[in-house]
Amino acid sequence: MKLNKFLTSQQIYQIDKLATEKFLIPSFVLMENAGRSVAEFVKKYLQKNRLNKILIFCGPGKNGGDGFVCARYLFIWGFKICVVTFVDKTKYSGDTLRNYEILERLKVKIQKFDFKKVKRMIKNYDVIIDAIFGIGLSRPVEGEFKSVIEIINNSKKPIFSIDIPSGLNADTGEILGCVVKPDYTLTIGFPKYSFKLKHVKPLLGKLKVIDIGYPVKI
Repeated sequence: MKLNKFLTSQQIYQIDKLATEKFLIPSFVLMENAGRSVAEFVKKYLQKNRLNKILIFCGPGKNGGDGFVCARYLFIWGFKICVVTFVDKTKYSGDTLRNYEILERLKVKIQKFDFKKVKRMIKNYDVIIDAIFGIGLSRPVEGEFKSVIEIINNSKKPIFSIDIPSGLNADTGEILGCVVKPDYTLTIGFPKYSFKLKHVKPLLGKLKVIDIGYPVKI
């Protein structure tokens, strides 16, 4: 398959399918690689700047699953971690659910989103990781998700978005109501199609492509 440098969401889904079906790489392994690679990048930033406390916002889908893996590694490496979630455990499934359960076993601090509480506690953390929405987002951001994005953007903390800033359409570059404004976008596997658009580039902060072990033949 010949691919352009900037890929659409459908191309990314096709690559994931090829990796799991043709090359027998489990989706759990891809999520593991993504989360660990993001954690390693953030770890270097934390060590360089002598920071220790990380607040990770994890949405209900696979992007949130990447965030759970990232949280696990940072926790194991000795950083102070708090994971903020938005749905009950029963809403998770597959790889995302398993990674949530691992955090439970490790007794990582998990906080259900509460506007007043999160707005107050964010002041006590050094860095924010955005793992709320990924490339599958197509509807306007509203409700508590809109509220948390506003809190994140107003925090004046270093922000890392996993794969794509939450609230940005991966294909069109449309801002779906509101969008996280990260200092770093750690995109998984390949840059997304909208990243080449002129109005999107300033929204990404510094762009870093994260290798998660896709076979070269893909």
